[in-house]
Amino acid sequence: MNSVQTSENKAKKIQAVGADAADGLRDKVEQVRDIVENVRDQAEVAFRDRPYLVPVAAGAVGLGVGLLLGSKLTRFIVFTAVGGILTEALGGEIKRIAGDFMGEYRNRIGDGESDAKATAGE
Repeated sequence: MNSVQTSENKAKKIQAVGADAADGLRDKVEQVRDIVENVRDQAEVAFRDRPYLVPVAAGAVGLGVGLLLGSKLTRFIVFTAVGGILTEALGGEIKRIAGDFMGEYRNRIGDGESDAKATAGE
């Protein structure tokens, strides 16, 4: 009976903490929405008052993307993604070809050992 009461008490505590966490999360979401709206409003005002900022911002974004594409990290990410796609698309075929090759290689090695034993025994 005591364990049942303990379980019920734990469940009530978890529900209370969950309700507090949900309220806190809602407050954080509202704060983030307010920040996003303020930034959006400031950007609209800035671009309306200073129209030359649009091409400057576009150029800065383009420069950033250009630098990013030239980095080693980006090349690594791109090659990893392409390798993953190729593995997913052609993985079974590659495994089959590799298996066939290894089987033939083992046969050739086995034939070479039996030929070496036959010539050594003669």
